[in-house]
Amino acid sequence: MANRSPSKAIVHLFLVGILCFSPFTDATAQVKNVWALGESDKVFKFDQSHPAKKGNIIWDGKNIHLKGLFNEVLAFQLIVEAGPAGAEGIEVAMTCPANRQTGNAIGASTLRDGPGGTIEIFSEHYLEVTRPTQPNWYYGSSAAAPGRMVGWIPDALIPGDAKAGQGGFPMDITVMDTSKVGFKSYAIQNQGYWIDISLPRNQATFSPGLYQGVVQVLQAGQLIREIPLEIELVPESLPYESDTHIWLFTENVPLYFPGLSPNAVNRQLKFEGHRHRIDITGGFEANTKPFDEKLMNATLPYLNGEAYTPKNGYHGPGEGKGEYLFPIGMYGSPVMGNTRDKVQQESDAWVEWFSANAPQVKYFWYITDEPDSSRYPWVQQRASWVKSGNGAGNKLPVFTTRAYQTELAGAIDLWAGYDGVDLKHLQYIRQKKGDHWFYNGNRPRYGSVILEAPAVDARVNSWLMFMYGITTWFLWHGTHWQHNGQGPKRHLHQNVFQNPLTFINDSFEFGNGDGIVFYPGQMPFYPEEDRGLNRLLPSIRLKNMRRGQQDAALMKLLAAKVGREKVLQIIQGVVPRGMTDIAMSEEVPWSQLGDDFDRARNLLTGLL
Repeated sequence: MANRSPSKAIVHLFLVGILCFSPFTDATAQVKNVWALGESDKVFKFDQSHPAKKGNIIWDGKNIHLKGLFNEVLAFQLIVEAGPAGAEGIEVAMTCPANRQTGNAIGASTLRDGPGGTIEIFSEHYLEVTRPTQPNWYYGSSAAAPGRMVGWIPDALIPGDAKAGQGGFPMDITVMDTSKVGFKSYAIQNQGYWIDISLPRNQATFSPGLYQGVVQVLQAGQLIREIPLEIELVPESLPYESDTHIWLFTENVPLYFPGLSPNAVNRQLKFEGHRHRIDITGGFEANTKPFDEKLMNATLPYLNGEAYTPKNGYHGPGEGKGEYLFPIGMYGSPVMGNTRDKVQQESDAWVEWFSANAPQVKYFWYITDEPDSSRYPWVQQRASWVKSGNGAGNKLPVFTTRAYQTELAGAIDLWAGYDGVDLKHLQYIRQKKGDHWFYNGNRPRYGSVILEAPAVDARVNSWLMFMYGITTWFLWHGTHWQHNGQGPKRHLHQNVFQNPLTFINDSFEFGNGDGIVFYPGQMPFYPEEDRGLNRLLPSIRLKNMRRGQQDAALMKLLAAKVGREKVLQIIQGVVPRGMTDIAMSEEVPWSQLGDDFDRARNLLTGLL
């Protein structure tokens, strides 16, 4: 990093990718153009004609305009275009947006996610897709396929303090070998940068109104572009609570951080999920073993919210808020035993502990994964053991990853269908004190999780949950950095920074990006890909899950103020329907453009 002397009026800090710099003089650069867009679109590496380039809802060609509530995280992307020769020593920085009347500045504190807000800047890492993900689990037919499925696609977000040459600042936009990407020649190559702005939570210190700053592009330590930015801070606080929940499974993460204790890694996982309004649960020791009071007492602070407080090192959205759900066992692991007596004994222990310690948590037995009809008698038998017990355990809910099946109606309480929520049976299931969720991603009924999916796919699912009153979206994996057990490379470590194919089985290869929501900051198994960071790295998909969750929280807030019908009228202009209201052979019914989602969000914010 070049030496810099910030002006007295602007804070200069560098912490986990946060950059607030003072202005510099102009300098000649290899950068051809700089433009901005929102968080729910992807700009491919060699896309020269993206529709947002000429202007979009946050970018008028000269300035960036954002609008948000207290306790909300806003994000945007800055696209730096380099010519055929590339560009060396590029950095992106930002002055802390300040209110001219009060002098308060967003992100001026060195405390990450403190009450005064935070600014984080990342470079976008691209993966080349040459073999598109095939239909089956990710979209129902060619009509529902993403519009563009090959090319260099951005996803992993690399903090500015990563290793040089690995996405850290300053970074080189290197010349690509065009023979490998299908281009004979190209005029520009894009390098995207992601900027997160956590707005203040402290309304006593920060006033609503206009906050102004500048976004800067530097080359070799000299300023070459400067873009004005303004944020309108609305006099309302975005609640953490919503009726929509994202449940994300992870596992084996400590293997990638040999310098940290497993407890430290798992704590970081929990914290990062909570910051993004996601429950990360299921892959921890307490979930994967028979009832153990010591393990459950250690887990309790995450369930009751005590872990998510400043005294325990957590700052940010959802301080003091506990997790929504807790699976007992995962994917049918035999944690409950294999005899009637053992199953009933375990059921009693789990129900008694939750009733006494965390009655607000949605806990359940994950009895088996994706059972077919040959497995139904086994499911019916095990579930009957639970429900016929004489103790408290006969109230333990039973869960499986299937859409509603009449044959299992008396055995299963909680369903998660890969073909979406069965809306026809949802009311009946709830009358029986059960629920129906959805599982992974399957266009056109709801957003897909594959790398080629538009960014809005990770956002739209929270909109659909609000629209239909669905409580939970379950993602099978977020750290699928080892090959799955069904494939020929069983449990070998994947090079997730270079190979987009993340899910294969013994029959065929078919899943680009499936199971990847986080990336590892350390990579002991592929040292050439190590980012030198003892922390998890986010993705564009993760950020859009957060965006959708924030949208849903805003929808709930507004429904209480102006009525649910008025909110639905706005959002259904963008997302008219989903789930089993759509045949799997149809086209995707919702807009594929982030601008349309942001326009609806601005209309909702205007209702405040």
